[in-house]
Amino acid sequence: MSSHERHLSSSSVSSMTSLKKVHSHVSIHQGDEESQPKLKLFESPLAHDRRAYSTTPSIPSSIQSISGPINVARKQSYDESIENQYDDRKADTFTKDGAEEEMFETPEFRRYEETTNMELFYDLFFVANLTTFNDVHEVNEIDALKSYAGFFCILWFLWLQVSLFDVRFVTDSILERIGKACQFGVMIGLAIVGPDFNSSDQRPGAFRSLAIILMFSRLVLSFQYSVILYHVWHYKNSKIPLFLIAVANAIAALIYFGTFFGFTEETAKTGKVFVVWYITAVLETAVNIAISSKWKVLSFRGSHLVQRMTLLTLIILGEGIIGISKSIADIAEQEESWTASLILTVVSAVGIIYFLYMLYFDWLNRSQFGSIRQQIWAFLHFPFHLALVFLVEGAAQFVRWRKVVEVINQVSKEYVDQFKISPAVNSLDLKTRLANVTETIFNKFPPEFTQTFSDTQKALFNIGNTTFKSTEQLGNITTLFSTVQDSLFDNFGIDPPESDAAITDPNEEWNENVGVLALVFTYFHLASALTLILMSTLHFLSRPTMTRADKIRLAINIVLSAILACLAGISYTQAGFEFAQSAWVLPVVAGFIFGYAIRVYEGFVVSV
Repeated sequence: MSSHERHLSSSSVSSMTSLKKVHSHVSIHQGDEESQPKLKLFESPLAHDRRAYSTTPSIPSSIQSISGPINVARKQSYDESIENQYDDRKADTFTKDGAEEEMFETPEFRRYEETTNMELFYDLFFVANLTTFNDVHEVNEIDALKSYAGFFCILWFLWLQVSLFDVRFVTDSILERIGKACQFGVMIGLAIVGPDFNSSDQRPGAFRSLAIILMFSRLVLSFQYSVILYHVWHYKNSKIPLFLIAVANAIAALIYFGTFFGFTEETAKTGKVFVVWYITAVLETAVNIAISSKWKVLSFRGSHLVQRMTLLTLIILGEGIIGISKSIADIAEQEESWTASLILTVVSAVGIIYFLYMLYFDWLNRSQFGSIRQQIWAFLHFPFHLALVFLVEGAAQFVRWRKVVEVINQVSKEYVDQFKISPAVNSLDLKTRLANVTETIFNKFPPEFTQTFSDTQKALFNIGNTTFKSTEQLGNITTLFSTVQDSLFDNFGIDPPESDAAITDPNEEWNENVGVLALVFTYFHLASALTLILMSTLHFLSRPTMTRADKIRLAINIVLSAILACLAGISYTQAGFEFAQSAWVLPVVAGFIFGYAIRVYEGFVVSV
């Protein structure tokens, strides 16, 4: 073969090789495109076709896409020797167009072991609402406490209703994405009306808007359940329960809409129409659970309901970490010094959340523990999450309070030191010394409001122009100290309750701030006790059997929780006020929770 021929041959081979490579890449690319799932308008939540044209066993095509436990999605073995893979179900035979079809009474739904991306994305809206509401509403009075609990109730039950649907029937289709977009819009609506939510001052516009938002959310759920009803229409045992749940959501929507007309200017202060929302939310949840318990086709067995609840618990614990971080940031912005007591308080706050995290997830029974008990377990997460929210909020507040108390003690010492060496000789001398100390303090901690300067100048003027050591002068000195202390509270983000009448007396504002400390002390300890008791109850429900040691441990935990709750009773006493100002509030609660942990892990420690 000549060199020219060899050249042509090698060129042909190389050309063919290049063409094969290109063809291979194109084929792979086309294969990748073909393997991508096609988004449908409707996507069936069933693990098998609605109708089968023969009794010959065959593996359902959709079984490959199930991410849940295989024994839930496919109960029977697909052995060819089995005559009918659905032999544990009753079947009715009918003829259509000469073909024999089977209509099974009970369908099988796809089950997912893990939370889907769409559900996680929906959780982000819950987090955003909770964080926004925390930033806008400070729990500094009883009415604010009620409003906080009320809004959390609305938000939590909305999340629950959506999750109860998702854990059983979640699919990925165009229609489902539209439904989720509507639920996202509902969450955005809650974020809009959240800042104006106040049960003691019900602005008609905000509360009417909230009524419409709640109505719309239930209508969306009713429509979603109706879509599932369409998919299982040929299954006798599925039509009634799904129809009932769809109707229940529609009725709830009508009730929410009916409350729209109850919010008027005349009832803004005293109206109780919003209570209907809470009653409706509880009832519709109870109806959903009752229907799911009676008709096993809607059972939560095999679903990821447990994981959904644990994720929400993790979100609330994360909200506590955010609150503590904000308190630390506010402290660092005002002052760089960190005392041992402040470090102990911060470590205790983080330790409380960490211990709660360990207890909750180590106590968690990740296996199936009965459908009815699982639903009760899920429903009890509402009071548990509510108590947990107040616990982590109180912990974040006490970090801030610890620093404020330290600064106030430091400021008081600076005033006292001015008169240790030589006492003031007259009113003018007293005024001058107090003015110098006050100026030093304001240079380090600038007042947030111009009214503070006016109150300070007025108090100093009165001190210098009244009889030396008179009762009137002592009163003006007290007013000066209260003004400075109130300014320090403002610097660290602690505000007194809002009032229709502006508070102009610094002494009265000081009393309001002290009242805030007592309130935080009360709800923090009550929430801590309730959190631990409810956590023990959830653990009891999730265990198939309780040993004698478990019962003893549960009794000890309840006693510890009761002792912790009793601390809330001393909040308005002198002893309670002194204890609230000390550095031991959070360490004591952390110690109680650590005691819980010791009781839980003692068996593990002994075995090690």
